[in-house]
Amino acid sequence: MVAGTYARVSRVIETDLGNELVLLDPETQEMFSLNETGRCIWRTLPAAGEEPLVEALVAAYDVSRAAAQADVRRLLTELLDAGLIEVCGDAAGG
Repeated sequence: MVAGTYARVSRVIETDLGNELVLLDPETQEMFSLNETGRCIWRTLPAAGEEPLVEALVAAYDVSRAAAQADVRRLLTELLDAGLIEVCGDAAGG
């Protein structure tokens, strides 16, 4: 994954429906649905890299670090591809 701080894109509108969190990008009119673990990751943003997101999942759920890391990487990739989050800065310096 990319080094840096992962942050929500400010234009994204969120609606909490209890069993899911629905994200709407008003520019594209695309909707994205997050389950409970996705909501946990979303609510932890902004985050400096993956580690705080992995820690949030491990703390909130009975899940191994490896499983949490896989979930975080998958969701970050999906959110980046959908334009719902952005990477600010670069912890690696380049």
